[in-house]
Amino acid sequence: MLAEDHRTRLIGEIAKVLRDECVPAETRAAGLVLIGWLARRMPGEDPHALGVEEMRAACAIRTNGQSHAEPSRRR
Repeated sequence: MLAEDHRTRLIGEIAKVLRDECVPAETRAAGLVLIGWLARRMPGEDPHALGVEEMRAACAIRTNGQSHAEPSRRR
């Protein structure tokens, strides 16, 4: 199966999960954002890293109660 086929299948699987009424609103929003990013990528295009540092910092705060790195304010 080609990478493009995997990506298309993943979008469909995420959409199926999001149809469930038990999915919390925050999870549904995150899933829709992920579908949007997956759908925008062109075949052969590498994923970007925009927001990765910020998310890691936010996760560190939630897990450890403190940040090891200040999130950057890029836009």
